[in-house]
Amino acid sequence: MKKTFINILKIALSLGFGLFLVWLVMRKLTEKEISEIAASFQNAQYGWIFISVFAGIFPLVSRAYRWQMMLEPLGYKPKFMNSFFSITIGYLVNLAVPRLGEVTRCGVMNRYEKVPFPALLGTVFLERLIDVFFLFLLTFIVIATQYGLLSGFMAEKILTPLFSKFSGLQNNLVFLTIVISLLIMVSGLVFYFLKAKFQAIYTKLVGLFKGFAEGLITIRNIRNKGAFIFHSAFIWVMYIFMFYICFYAFPETTSLPFGAVLAAFVFCTFGIIAIPGGIGAYPVILMLTLELYGTSKTTGFAFGWLAWTSQTLVLLLVGIASLILIPYFNKIQVEKK
Repeated sequence: MKKTFINILKIALSLGFGLFLVWLVMRKLTEKEISEIAASFQNAQYGWIFISVFAGIFPLVSRAYRWQMMLEPLGYKPKFMNSFFSITIGYLVNLAVPRLGEVTRCGVMNRYEKVPFPALLGTVFLERLIDVFFLFLLTFIVIATQYGLLSGFMAEKILTPLFSKFSGLQNNLVFLTIVISLLIMVSGLVFYFLKAKFQAIYTKLVGLFKGFAEGLITIRNIRNKGAFIFHSAFIWVMYIFMFYICFYAFPETTSLPFGAVLAAFVFCTFGIIAIPGGIGAYPVILMLTLELYGTSKTTGFAFGWLAWTSQTLVLLLVGIASLILIPYFNKIQVEKK
């Protein structure tokens, strides 16, 4: 009960902060600027937004294929549709409760394909490591190519808020070393105690860890590594593409350089990580980034909401459809046998 309350509190605080960012922007807008934002929504070319929503399905399909490739070396060959449904249901859950989607996704796959949960969790963790690699690769490209323009913005708006909570640890390395040492000692004692007194629990924990480790190192035994690399890169190329397409919805953003698109994409992705689903933070970060490239605040704000809505709409629609279809799909598969 206490843990549930803490999780709800964390989500409420994060969402509250995102909405607070929106309020900070809105309260400073004049009546003229509010009218300009409304006009931007009215004059937007929504056909491009529809293309962006449609394009958002392709990285989900690619993730489903890649997950199958990761599970094959473990001796499991799940149906593609179950892989796809599990992934999209996980994203749907993440919109409501951040980080619960990964667990839900593994639970759905375990239910319909009988793949051990620890192995599934290991592969999902590996996926997240790959995502982190591509995000930091794109971040490096943005900083390297546009350092002069973006260094001040990144330091003030992104890095400082993310790492400020760790500043105290940097000033007290001795204290940090003592804490880590104590944690290691306590962990060793707990490990020994569980092994000596609760062999059943110990055996179960070791089994879970082994299953997780098998899922994590499955990349070594993937049969078609070329296809695995292709899908890993294709997912992020499509993320950028569906974001880039949205720029054609507004005349003012159509002519922006690709460097602006890439910078906005990277910063907004960090916004999604910091705030559940990026609500509130996404349009504000996009507005601030595009202002650096000469886009008006009103257009940037309106564009931010449209881009965020298109990405969220993909996950919402496909996730709900998957939640409805997965039991019927598996019922049909059972009847065919």
